[in-house]
Amino acid sequence: MKVSDYYRGKSVLITGGSSGIGFAIAKALVQMDAHIILLARDYENLKIAKTAILEKYPKAKVKIVPVDVTDETTLDVLYGKYMRNHALPDILINCAGVARPGYVQELPAEVFRWTMDIDYHGTVNTVKLLLPGMIERGSGHIINVSSIAGVIGIFGYTAYCGAKFAVKGFSDALRSEMKPKGIRVSVLYPPDTDTPQLASENQYKPEETRAISGAAKPISPDWVAQYTLKAAAHGKYAIVPGFEAKIMYFAGTSLGNWIYPIMDFLVRSASKKK
Repeated sequence: MKVSDYYRGKSVLITGGSSGIGFAIAKALVQMDAHIILLARDYENLKIAKTAILEKYPKAKVKIVPVDVTDETTLDVLYGKYMRNHALPDILINCAGVARPGYVQELPAEVFRWTMDIDYHGTVNTVKLLLPGMIERGSGHIINVSSIAGVIGIFGYTAYCGAKFAVKGFSDALRSEMKPKGIRVSVLYPPDTDTPQLASENQYKPEETRAISGAAKPISPDWVAQYTLKAAAHGKYAIVPGFEAKIMYFAGTSLGNWIYPIMDFLVRSASKKK
């Protein structure tokens, strides 16, 4: 099966679709003749994203919905209005996410709540919104974005790791519940990706975190998008783009307690460099 055949003519709702991986996925999907709905908080950024897509692909079918995924009430109202005139999306891709690295003792409690609200509760909110219709229809595909930091604890990322581990656990359980109902679930574990979000994070990273990441070059969001869509179309559950990410995913899911001495060694080495 060609990857484009899986998406052609399908309606895809993408949260966090105005930038980063979400925007890259949107661009890839319109080339496969999918109909996309971009959902994000900032209306101006959504308009810019839509304009950029239509300038390059004039025949693309793109709608935008400005709403915060953490605002359950507004999300429900706006989605209800949308559904009165449109069909239930075939695919939901949850890309909305934030990260704020720093030493745990210096991060305000608000940062933990903010990260969990957007990365985890935002994912749950949109899944809960579309799931009744998908169950009634007996089909659908949900792709949640976690992170390599959702399978292995990264120094300096206590808030982000907590939220992305939660996305992993939620997705694992969701997959088990939805498979008998004909609904696919996939979860994406990207490494550092060259997005505006990563640029924002870099200004807050502890020196140890910088040293651990070393000279690793962030991967392209467009490449992540193509890899993700191909893997999802072929029924992959855990989607891990890139060789280094695969090594880290294996370490985080297969080494058990052996992973902790390795991480401790990396932190000690990083501290010496600091």
